[in-house]
Amino acid sequence: MATTLSYTLTLTNNSPDTLSALAIEGDMIAAHASLPPEQQIACSSERLELRHALVTLAPGESAEFKGDFRLPLASLNPIRAGDAAFFVPLARLRVEASTPAGEPLVKVQTWVVGETADTPGAGLRPFRLDLGPRTYSKLGQRAVN
Repeated sequence: MATTLSYTLTLTNNSPDTLSALAIEGDMIAAHASLPPEQQIACSSERLELRHALVTLAPGESAEFKGDFRLPLASLNPIRAGDAAFFVPLARLRVEASTPAGEPLVKVQTWVVGETADTPGAGLRPFRLDLGPRTYSKLGQRAVN
């Protein structure tokens, strides 16, 4: 069994130049206090799994990409609180492109993903692993800085 996160990513070229050789890389890992932050947060020098590629993106143009991140349950290190086991997914993305001058552009971002609460303004809730398989539809994300 595995956890699966379906995503939609929209890239927009806000620069005045056409970007080329776009590569969208990404993965999902489980947040855990036993891992140092540099192993959990995406960084520009660390390559991730190639998910999508695009030849060019003109100024003002947008492109939409859809996919799934899968993480085997056996590779999770759950966060324990009493008898409960929690999973806090981190979705990591790395986007690389080339400028007309051949200079590389790299943008990275990590998002924590969780179940949205019914109370407005409340934080994201982690996923319970000890309650058996579930499907969650009320998901939210928060950028990790």
